[in-house]
Amino acid sequence: MSKKIDTSDQFIQFYKKKGDYLISLVDNHYANREYKKCLELLNQAYSMYQKGNCTEDMATTKKRFDDIKGTHFRKKE
Repeated sequence: MSKKIDTSDQFIQFYKKKGDYLISLVDNHYANREYKKCLELLNQAYSMYQKGNCTEDMATTKKRFDDIKGTHFRKKE
């Protein structure tokens, strides 16, 4: 009765799919000029990609986060 079931591949697929879904939400919020929500969703997507060990998606997400933050949340001097 003690069979070991390996579900790690399913979790990796889940994290990748969840990250992709969050990125699609970012596109919608960006079109509606809700930039703060975009940053929150990108942060969540980054952590999903991190859990799923998707390094290429992590880099893309971080770059997009930095672009939105730099463009729309500059400090006014």
